[in-house]
Amino acid sequence: MRETVPSLRKKGVLALACAAALAAALFIALPASVWADTGTWTVSKSKAATWVDEGKTARVTLQLPSSEAKLSSDIVFVVDNSSCGDDAINDAKATLDRLVAEVAGADQVKVGVVSFKGDGHVEKGLSELNAGSVDAFKGAIAGGYTGALRSGTNMQDGLAKAKAMLDADTDTPANRKHVILVSDGLTRLFTAEDGTVKDIYYQYSYTDPTSQQAASEIDLRNFVYFGMIDEWRQARTPASSTYAMPYGDWDTYYAHLVEWVANDGDTYARDFKTYGNDATSMVKDPATGAITDPSFAFIEHGTQADHAMAPDRAVYEAYAVWQALKGEGYACYAVRTGEDSDFSTKFMDQLNGGTPLDFTQIANNILYACGAGSKVTDSMGKGESYDFDFVPGTATVSVGTEQLEVTRESENTWSFHSTGSTSPRFTLTYDADADAYEFTAHEAISNFAPVKLTYDVALAKAPAEPGDYELATNTKATLLPVNSAGVQGAEEDFDIPKLAYTVKAPSDPKTPEKPEAKSPTPTTYPATKTTSRKTLPQTGDPTSSLPFIATALAAAVAIGTAVGVRALKKH
Repeated sequence: MRETVPSLRKKGVLALACAAALAAALFIALPASVWADTGTWTVSKSKAATWVDEGKTARVTLQLPSSEAKLSSDIVFVVDNSSCGDDAINDAKATLDRLVAEVAGADQVKVGVVSFKGDGHVEKGLSELNAGSVDAFKGAIAGGYTGALRSGTNMQDGLAKAKAMLDADTDTPANRKHVILVSDGLTRLFTAEDGTVKDIYYQYSYTDPTSQQAASEIDLRNFVYFGMIDEWRQARTPASSTYAMPYGDWDTYYAHLVEWVANDGDTYARDFKTYGNDATSMVKDPATGAITDPSFAFIEHGTQADHAMAPDRAVYEAYAVWQALKGEGYACYAVRTGEDSDFSTKFMDQLNGGTPLDFTQIANNILYACGAGSKVTDSMGKGESYDFDFVPGTATVSVGTEQLEVTRESENTWSFHSTGSTSPRFTLTYDADADAYEFTAHEAISNFAPVKLTYDVALAKAPAEPGDYELATNTKATLLPVNSAGVQGAEEDFDIPKLAYTVKAPSDPKTPEKPEAKSPTPTTYPATKTTSRKTLPQTGDPTSSLPFIATALAAAVAIGTAVGVRALKKH
């Protein structure tokens, strides 16, 4: 059975109810960790209810994202210009085009671009992305690093610049801020709290490139003092010809990082601008090999197992900023580019929570709160003294500003579709026995065009005892999210809206008031003559008795008449 019902919005029925629902709704948050490494994010959602017929019928509104969520997002690209190839650049630019095309309305997305080499450099500050500005952002991504410190790789500083940019925008909620790191995962410089770029120098010898000998076994004149990554590779992973993850896995390696940094502190950290990549000529006497700079410190040859070398410390600091970004509630994505070395793969996947990502997945995460196949289950509210019933046929659905048409597919199933189309975008199936429904999305739910489901419930059973009540319109409503890749996320419950309901105590019956006794109306007698001495008549004085006789006779007649009437009524 298919019965097409025109949009209720066209009838003007929803305006008041939607306004009340929006005012009462509560904000919650975005995608779970199956989409990005974001810590404790949830899908932003809200549920509200309001009486439409006081004490009889209520209107309930569910919305994804939340009715109070700001429909804007901030995105900062952090580009490693030492490794970012043309493919990654083109993918990033294509992502910008997709965002412009799919985000309804202009100026809902702000973008910033940071590139890094020796330090992080803001190529384009956070500003609005739209059709008129997209080319400027593409140019900032493709244009490369334009800062002054063109040597080295400092991932930490690039991420820190992105964090500062996002932190400064207090208008956009944290759960709609995104960081996209594009890198091969190799880094070797870090930035101190005072903003100084630091390197750590290692005593290296080409006579023992894998650092198996003690320094005392090598002529001082054969040492050089480098803070670069190739020497780290040879000393840290001598069995590998490429960049391998030290100790084989991230967890073991990171445990060593924590220990090394705790023990060394900044003992070996030196100003990179002062000493550069190779400090040898500035600190060593070429004739004797002795160190001539008393302020210069270095990690001794052969002791690398006990200390954090330059890339180790750089990785430690970059990872710390990454964790800080996540701690703020920002979505963090790491896109691997360049050569797929063992270190690159394991470190970048670790940044993503163990899952590789590409720009298509990232764009989906930014655009959509959850994917096609996501469901909402909702059971109507009831308690010991009350019971709400779902009112079939009252459900309506809107997507952004578009009100969908509804078609009754069967007795308890309705589909919702665009005007002029029969292709269902959403379906609601009601289980009358359980007094519950299942709402299914057949398309991705946009972060920029909220899906709003509205329906009515009737108070089938109301509290009887006098008092003030809060009646829950549902016992439980749950979102079962699916991401754009079809991966099922953790179940998330909606808040439970409650409506005020009052039963007044009956008034005490009033005791009838006793009529106030009235003073008898004084009888007026005819004037009589008095003696000249003006004294009242005395007993035996002559007075007329006729008025008294007449009054008595009239009273007797009246009494007799009344008795006769009552007697007749009895018969």
